[in-house]
Amino acid sequence: MNNVSAIINKMNIKERADGRLEGRITVNGKRKSFYGMTKAEVKNSAKQYLIKVENGYIEPKNVTLSEYMAYWLETYKKETVEPNTYTRLYRVYENQIKTTLGNKKIGDISTKDIQNVINSYAKPKDEDVKPLAKSGLEKIKHLLSPCMDSAIKEGVIQSNPCEDVVIPSENYIYKETKEQFSLTDNQIEEIKAVALTRCENDNKYLRNRVVILLLLNLGLRAGEMLVLEWKDVDLENRIVSINKTLQTGIKDFEGTQGNSYNSRTKKSTKTKSGMRTLPLNDASIHYFNLLLDYDKENGVKSKYVCHTKHGTISNHRNLQKSLDCMVAKTDIKERVTLHTLRHTYGSVLIRNNIRVEVVSKLMGHSSITITYNKYIHTIQEEEAKAMNIVSVC
Repeated sequence: MNNVSAIINKMNIKERADGRLEGRITVNGKRKSFYGMTKAEVKNSAKQYLIKVENGYIEPKNVTLSEYMAYWLETYKKETVEPNTYTRLYRVYENQIKTTLGNKKIGDISTKDIQNVINSYAKPKDEDVKPLAKSGLEKIKHLLSPCMDSAIKEGVIQSNPCEDVVIPSENYIYKETKEQFSLTDNQIEEIKAVALTRCENDNKYLRNRVVILLLLNLGLRAGEMLVLEWKDVDLENRIVSINKTLQTGIKDFEGTQGNSYNSRTKKSTKTKSGMRTLPLNDASIHYFNLLLDYDKENGVKSKYVCHTKHGTISNHRNLQKSLDCMVAKTDIKERVTLHTLRHTYGSVLIRNNIRVEVVSKLMGHSSITITYNKYIHTIQEEEAKAMNIVSVC
């Protein structure tokens, strides 16, 4: 900033024939003019430009999409979104945009260019191109469009080429969108039976199995369970407080190793609505007590409900591995993930005629609309059952 002020103070300002004032400075070896009706206007215009240059801005006629997007991500996104969200945005830039449109001048990129990129990932002609589902295609557009809007505001381009880009319909997308399914009542009982079966090698409950039952019974996100602490659990008053989550897959942009990824505990949940207090039923109380008994028997002390044998914080991989082992001992053929457990919880509530607004609150969704869209199929199935039961005449 001191350098900017020094350059502006030395700027020569002259009056033009049209009555305006013009100030000139040299930036990166090139002359640049700024105009205004007053010296203050000229200096402020020059100041804003120099600040942008310090942040990585490059003149429109020379800037490539990669150069501008890297600058845009660093300037407008890095400190305004969650670290894991920024990592996801950067991955889209690095994997889908940088390698396709990155070397093109940003002002030369057309709607057709972007549409061709979208189409190439929807139905790849090159075997080396990994196809994307609809959500992946939408991420490309959702990253490019606000970046182009910013470029318009900064005078880099005149219009946004993303405006008329169309995401292909499912029929034209090679990779199908994976539909989340929920376990049936019988499958839930199978999972429960496996979880509560004594282990042959040490005749004790495998700890993660009981944690998985809690995930099923409380509908928590895996990240919420992994950082749940015993101080958050009030067995006497039969409530549990969900107030933080574990964020994973955060790229270490400052580290020396480019592919280094970290995790961090966020002192709040995914959304504001995620901060919630849940009532504990008899089954949940029982499972928490099983975990306490297990830790006491094995002399393990930890502040975390879900932890390793050493008492340290666990991770998604450990929980998923335990879940895979459990499912392998059942007749369930579908791929069951940690999120399947959460989706099952919501579906069970809907199947038991719990109102959508209540389900939304219990699951910590940011809006009822999200809950409705996620469980529309279950809601429709229950409505169909009701129609078969009800007879008007």
